[in-house]
Amino acid sequence: MKIASRTALVFTLFSATILFLFAYSIYFLSERNREEEFVDRLRYKITWRAEFIFDAQVNESQIRHIHEQNKRLINEAQITVFDEDFKLLFADYGEEPYDIGLLSDVCTKNYHTWSKGGQLYMALHYPFHGRKYYMIGHAYDQTGHAHIQGLRHMLISIYVIAIVVIFFASFFFAQYILQPIKHIINEIRDVSEHNLSKRVYYRKAKDELSELIDTFNDTFNRLERSFNNQRHFVSIISHEFRTPLAAMIAELELAKELNTDVEEYRKSVDTALADAKEASLLSAALLDFARSNYDSSQVSFSELRLDEILIDAKLLVLEKNKDYRVSVSFDTSTGDDDQEEILVFGNAYLLKIAFANLIENACKYSADKHCLTRIMSNGETASVAFVDQGVGIEPAELPLIFNLFYRIDATASQAGHGIGLSIVQRIADMHKGRLTVDSVIHKGSTFTFQLNRIP
Repeated sequence: MKIASRTALVFTLFSATILFLFAYSIYFLSERNREEEFVDRLRYKITWRAEFIFDAQVNESQIRHIHEQNKRLINEAQITVFDEDFKLLFADYGEEPYDIGLLSDVCTKNYHTWSKGGQLYMALHYPFHGRKYYMIGHAYDQTGHAHIQGLRHMLISIYVIAIVVIFFASFFFAQYILQPIKHIINEIRDVSEHNLSKRVYYRKAKDELSELIDTFNDTFNRLERSFNNQRHFVSIISHEFRTPLAAMIAELELAKELNTDVEEYRKSVDTALADAKEASLLSAALLDFARSNYDSSQVSFSELRLDEILIDAKLLVLEKNKDYRVSVSFDTSTGDDDQEEILVFGNAYLLKIAFANLIENACKYSADKHCLTRIMSNGETASVAFVDQGVGIEPAELPLIFNLFYRIDATASQAGHGIGLSIVQRIADMHKGRLTVDSVIHKGSTFTFQLNRIP
């Protein structure tokens, strides 16, 4: 069953229950008011007849004549009168005898009512000249029952009509409410892995549907970035690995065809080994780049000491290249007495990779192979500065150095792939940090990695 139909049905059943209770309450209260009103009217009629009999001393035959006349015009009550000894004094035509036990109940009550055969009976006291008389009257509330019956028919008709109207109104209302969802469904049907740029657009409103649409669009944005990164990564691997692999294949084929002695084979093996190492370094860099592109929500973060992460990155770089020199210092100009206890919230592996790339770049492009690192803190943020004495970066190239595979002209002769700074930038973004660079030509560069500090 469609949501619109189910919603209309549920709303109709709910409304039908409320309307039934409301209509029943009206009918119940109306019936109760009719009974109370008829009791008063019946008592008035009995009292009025008693005044004719006792006070006015009207002749019995004339009383019966008046009674018969009134019965033709209105629903007149039938009256029976007893004295205090329960002796019958007066009875209208057609009255049946009453049980004496019933009359005894009247002695203890001011008046007593009961129903029988659809008629209301009433027995009451009537004192006259110091004596007690008992009167029993009964009548059928023809007018009241007619009104109640008319009210019942009217309530049933209104109830049925209201239920039908409510069902169709709720159905069209549900259709109207679900119209944006149908729009979303039609929009999403056009989305595929080949068309991830498609987005859901609808009227701007601050409601749940707008939040749903924003959530869909955010999901599509993440999926598009993920697919694009995947395609980009595959194209990168196929492009970058082609060169070292092609060189290895060519070198080995030449060695197979042309080499004649051990020395020539050794040179060919050394060349192929160098190409293999280059491919290994490239694969490691690309793996780090892939890890840095993980969704930050899927990466575990914890409290870390900044100096420990920096020391681990330093050891990682020195283990690969013994010629590099790395100095670690704390900037005491901020007045922080506990510089070594700088805590940040992050992923230890990714931060170590980022710091290692910055240290390696500083050492690689410095003439003295030295990188000076400074840990700084101002209370709210913590920063690590990586200072080198290299060739510097042209101002025009500064906005481009974080692009994947981009290398500045001054370092084109150095070995590298142009991946490291892209990795560092991505890791900084994942940690909601900042990566800035200050550079002076022929004097060196300073890269600063800034993170939020844990108080």
